[in-house]
Amino acid sequence: MVWIHGGAFVFGSGALPNSSVGQFAKQGVILVAFNYRLGRLGFFAFPALSDEHPEELKGNYAYMDQIAALKWVQENIAAFGGDPKNVTIF
Repeated sequence: MVWIHGGAFVFGSGALPNSSVGQFAKQGVILVAFNYRLGRLGFFAFPALSDEHPEELKGNYAYMDQIAALKWVQENIAAFGGDPKNVTIF
């Protein structure tokens, strides 16, 4: 299972304590949590970036971080005993 923390893209962390983590482990569930850029760092669309590379999207770095983490899970979860064909996001 992949847990994407909440916080309205302003605050939060993949390291925040969650009381259900222990319950997942008892059931043999592999839980992956990660951090991603928040606030201005996550959504800053600086005009100079658009001028330099107009073909690329700008300002959605928080989502790009999440996509990169999910790709990492697909490529690496088997090394931790997980099944890349059976991943749940919550």
